[in-house]
Amino acid sequence: MVFKVDVEFFVLEKERLRISDRNNICVEICDVIDCHLSEEPAGFLSGLFCSSPYLVVRYISKGKNYKWTAETVQVTGSKEECEALQDKINENLGQVNQRPKKLGVFINPIGGSQNSLDVYSKVVYPLFKAANIKCDVNVSERPKHMIDLINCFDTASVDGLVIVGGDGSLLEVLNCLLTQAQKEAGLDYDQPTCKLKHLEIPIGIIPTGTGNGAANFLYGTLDYVTAALHIIRGETNENNIQAVYSGGKLMSFSLIAIACGFFTDMMYEMDRQRWLKKARYAVVPFCMGLFKKKSLLNVKLSIIPGKLSSETDDVEGTMEKMEVGQVSSLISFSGDLFNNATDSTMDFVKMSQSTRKTGLFTLLAFKESSRLEFLSCFMGFLTMTRSLFQKDCISTHTVRGYKVKLPGCNENLDQDPSIARMNNLLDVDGEMIDIYEGEFEVRTHMKLAKFYTSH
Repeated sequence: MVFKVDVEFFVLEKERLRISDRNNICVEICDVIDCHLSEEPAGFLSGLFCSSPYLVVRYISKGKNYKWTAETVQVTGSKEECEALQDKINENLGQVNQRPKKLGVFINPIGGSQNSLDVYSKVVYPLFKAANIKCDVNVSERPKHMIDLINCFDTASVDGLVIVGGDGSLLEVLNCLLTQAQKEAGLDYDQPTCKLKHLEIPIGIIPTGTGNGAANFLYGTLDYVTAALHIIRGETNENNIQAVYSGGKLMSFSLIAIACGFFTDMMYEMDRQRWLKKARYAVVPFCMGLFKKKSLLNVKLSIIPGKLSSETDDVEGTMEKMEVGQVSSLISFSGDLFNNATDSTMDFVKMSQSTRKTGLFTLLAFKESSRLEFLSCFMGFLTMTRSLFQKDCISTHTVRGYKVKLPGCNENLDQDPSIARMNNLLDVDGEMIDIYEGEFEVRTHMKLAKFYTSH
């Protein structure tokens, strides 16, 4: 939206702009994208008279459902008035130190709808350019190329990083950066109780992947413009990150979810059916839920229970054995879904804000159920209402960490390859990782990574 206002109605205060005409708009200085002088385009009348200069101010407008837009106001007045106002606005804008001046941009062009390059060039880059942000752009050319790109990149040369892709691309970057940070700090990071070094460089996400859960947690929407404006604004928050250990090694970090059992089997099939693109996230679970028999496992589970009243960044804790009986799947989410669930659709921004403070997260154990019951539970993941956690076939735990032993891995390798695959693979944010003898441990690390978000 573009509207005009006379300079007499445009008031610059210390930390905000106030437009006192019929629009009655108040804009914080930190929400100003750019400010520059322009002139009326040439036309018949302007050819007879001198062109009237005006000041163009672009700013962030915060709408409903966490969606942000870039709006424009044209301030008309004399050249001297517009120049003076421009100087004052830019002077105040220059004092917003949190804003990035240069970003390292990493683009996955083949993820999701394969539109990442178009989204960046047509939507994101024009906004970054308007905000005077320089970009060092890197484009992946093959699977796992993102890992090579980030390992060779000098993060000290930029103020932050931007991932144009999905959860998989983000996980590759985070795994590289966090592991490198622990090595440089000389930490024994393979030990689950080791307090890890925080990642200093902030990261922003433009959600163009197949799975975009991290962006939904950070921005409350998958809108490209909203994500870009959060990055331009420059405000950051430190998020908790889960770490997965197996065989005495740190195997991976996680921002979204960790699953084993039938859920791993589903993700494995989804990965094989990439030709379905985003439709595979509906087609594969529906078909497998109806037609594939779910194996029941006598899982050995120990948890570090979490309480809402406690707030600590201590990764140590006493494991307590839990009797969960036979289960078809275990899945944990990086956030405290259970204690933030309501009768309405989950507000992931509020859930993320709560989780940053407590370090708690939700672990679900799926017990024996009919095919229709399982599909009902799976559909419940779309809204994450309170009713999902009240189903008889789900055992819910609020934890700070947990340890799992999947039984019969070695014995079943020859008899049933599907069980062997299920018991030795773990789904981490949609990526498959190998685990050692069906045993793994998950710990949450408080405020381990910094992300561009104003929420």
